[in-house]
Amino acid sequence: MSGQTLDMYDIRLLEALQDDDARPLHELAEKVRLSVSQCSRRIHRLKESGCIRRQVTLLDPSAIGLDVEAFISVSLNQHSPEQTKIFHEQIKNMLPVIECYAITGGDGDYLLKVVAPNQKALSTFLMEELMTIPNICNIKTSLTLSAVKSTTALPLDL
Repeated sequence: MSGQTLDMYDIRLLEALQDDDARPLHELAEKVRLSVSQCSRRIHRLKESGCIRRQVTLLDPSAIGLDVEAFISVSLNQHSPEQTKIFHEQIKNMLPVIECYAITGGDGDYLLKVVAPNQKALSTFLMEELMTIPNICNIKTSLTLSAVKSTTALPLDL
């Protein structure tokens, strides 16, 4: 909603949707103290404006057999548009990579979040997929021991 401000009902609605998007519309409307029709119109407006990008189901990785999570820092030799495009295209097609960020001020050029069923699968991914991308000069892998905080909810009170 660039250029527009969110009122308290929008914020309540977005908080409730981030908490549980599967809640029936009448329960959502009651929670944010709006009528069902007002709630529906606001949700539609928030989607149209791009404030709500998409709605998804969040899965528990360990419940579906993805017990290993790692953060991988990747550095490139060259940063030409062509080399960067090749890296981006290859990373987007690698299933274990669930997030990839171009970063600055750290140990690398990119930070990947990767999931795997076990350490052997992670090792195979690193050796047979990631390390085969041309132009990579350094890879640093950190295994996740436990999640201290993990949320998809954005802070709306900032």
